[in-house]
Amino acid sequence: MSAMTARRRSTMVAAWLLSATLAATGAQDGPVPTDLRPLLAPPVSELRLVVRRYTLDRAALSGNFANGAPARTGRGNPAQETRAETPAAPLVPLSRARIARLERFDLSWQSALTRLNASTLTPAAAADLATLQRTIAANLETLDREALTLAQVTTAAPFVAALVQLAEARIRVEDVDPRRAAATVTDVTNAIARLKENPPLLSKAQAMLGADAVDQLRAVTAEWYTFYNGYDPAFTWWMELPFKHVDQALADYGGLLRGTVAARNAALPASPALAGSTSPIPPAPEPKFSDVPNLAEIVALPQDEMRGIVDRFVGRGGDGRGGRPGINEAPPRDAAYYRAWLAALPSLDFDRLSRNAQVDYLFIRRTAETEIARAQQTLPRNPPRKPDDTGIPGPARGREGLLQDLSEAMIPYTPEQLITLAEQEFAWCDREMLEVSREMGFGDDWKKAIEKTKDGIVPPGGQPRMIMDLLTQAVDYLRANRLITVPSVGAESLHMIMMTPERQLVNPFFTGGPLMSVSYPTNTMEYDARIQSMRGNNYGFSHATAFHEMIPGHNLDLFLSTRYGGPGGYRASLPGGGPFFREGWSLYWELILYDKGFDKTPEEKVGALFWRMHRCARIIFSLKFHLGQWSPRECIDFLVDRVGHERDNATAEVRRSFDPAAGYNALYQAAYLLGGLQLRGLRKEVVDTKQMTELQFHDEIMRQGSMPIALLRLAVNRKIPLTRDVTVDWKFYGDLP
Repeated sequence: MSAMTARRRSTMVAAWLLSATLAATGAQDGPVPTDLRPLLAPPVSELRLVVRRYTLDRAALSGNFANGAPARTGRGNPAQETRAETPAAPLVPLSRARIARLERFDLSWQSALTRLNASTLTPAAAADLATLQRTIAANLETLDREALTLAQVTTAAPFVAALVQLAEARIRVEDVDPRRAAATVTDVTNAIARLKENPPLLSKAQAMLGADAVDQLRAVTAEWYTFYNGYDPAFTWWMELPFKHVDQALADYGGLLRGTVAARNAALPASPALAGSTSPIPPAPEPKFSDVPNLAEIVALPQDEMRGIVDRFVGRGGDGRGGRPGINEAPPRDAAYYRAWLAALPSLDFDRLSRNAQVDYLFIRRTAETEIARAQQTLPRNPPRKPDDTGIPGPARGREGLLQDLSEAMIPYTPEQLITLAEQEFAWCDREMLEVSREMGFGDDWKKAIEKTKDGIVPPGGQPRMIMDLLTQAVDYLRANRLITVPSVGAESLHMIMMTPERQLVNPFFTGGPLMSVSYPTNTMEYDARIQSMRGNNYGFSHATAFHEMIPGHNLDLFLSTRYGGPGGYRASLPGGGPFFREGWSLYWELILYDKGFDKTPEEKVGALFWRMHRCARIIFSLKFHLGQWSPRECIDFLVDRVGHERDNATAEVRRSFDPAAGYNALYQAAYLLGGLQLRGLRKEVVDTKQMTELQFHDEIMRQGSMPIALLRLAVNRKIPLTRDVTVDWKFYGDLP
């Protein structure tokens, strides 16, 4: 389901983590040490992840309010969808609710830190604790100053609160009443007209502050308007003229404050009355779920002594290559470098390493062996591709290339075996779909069940609220069933934008990650395109994938990877997880939640099965294309006839699978289901055997982070004895013909 948003998000995060790691450690090209023991990392502050968690969580919360930050604006701009979680502080505070919420957050953290026993900490951690306590105290003082500044802003622009309330209701994806919103915006326009006739008495500094605030408010209001305009017909009908009027009024009033008012009152001293006065803004109520994670658990996490050695290996050797983009002309490998690493590894006492460090050792060994083999292999140039008239570009990878890519991803199956796997999974889906079709009264005509489900569309303008309700439903289910720890801040910080018609040509379905990008027709799209977009994003289909995109899928993965991964993280960052981990993790939850009965109604079951059939089809059509057996046209027909896609949506899926401009490697489409099945196989080994509870299992996977799942298995399944020569590859689906 996750298209360019999740792919670019995964790529950018992985690149950031890797580059930051190398910068922090000074990894560089150079001879491989014959003795790796001096590179073993000493212990560092056990409070480092606590400090990171506070910093990132507070930044995420700050972004939930109308501060004029551009992170949530636009319609599916990938650059905006990959926003950082550390936005700059707002130039001028606009939101009373933001100050109250951050005050509650800081007070909760302040209280939680007092419960840590500093006497049990190392000196470095004790120093971090003291610094964090001072930081929180300073942040609380800053919030008090911001409250005073907001009072001055309100004196200069008393209409701020009305527009901020509209914007923050949009951020929370609350239903909008277009007529009432138009009335509010018109009232603001009229209020500004009165202020222009009789401007408030302000000093120059206060006038300039007010002008800056009005400029920010204008951006906030434009973001609010852009979100609905064109997608909600009633909103567009009511708001087009009122928005134009208020936008111009805000521009004029900001100019008035910055020009005439500031110049006229240049010599006016600031007085307590002019400075604004206000009673303190009380903290927001305690949230239902604590803002503060289990600090004792984070402090107690073991440290990975191989992290510096992994950084040195990755810094010289490239990206570890597991799951590298499949291209027909790969750069030459330095086999001598990898042989040197294999010769150096025995200098380490494997049995004395921690389990995570042992997995790091095996990562280096397996990667070096793979790279040596690859350096000795020459792939055929320009493998044949079956032509057609679709105009969809893209080279075929060829069988030898696919085998090479699968080996690097630690997938011990041939392309033909994976097609057999997909056909077996497809057969299971067929049986389930027939049962649901019969339950719906369509007998064995399962396509009628899909068509009926596609009719379950919401009226134009209702899609964002429907999607947000599905996200909330999934979070509530996860918490009620103790399936995974859902951070309070993460669940509170789910944001949404609307996707442009242009992006919908290649992304026909909503995508996720840092925020949900909703695919739904605008008033500029042709009738047929509107209908296919609405039917392809119906309730049943959306129910099965909203959580894939956000929590516990891509959004939670990204949220926690920035808190546990990277320099100073829980463990060394092992490249190579790629889509098998990123997409596999989200797909895994589709498998598990279906088995648990999360999809209750026939339409919800049809939606879940539709997407599962789609994942099977992705393996089949993508591998057959790269084997030169199918043309893009045959792939499109397969998605329409065998899965039940709308043709426009099927065409977009095939185009993004093969068009080089989309940037997907040859295994990306197959990685969804294959990664999900790997994680399901690991679950059987660990949860079904009572090694861990579901909660412990899923939390540990999120702490471990992206890596080849064959290595993740060795890190998580403690019943597998590890030796320096243990076999890494894992037939997660058993033997296949």
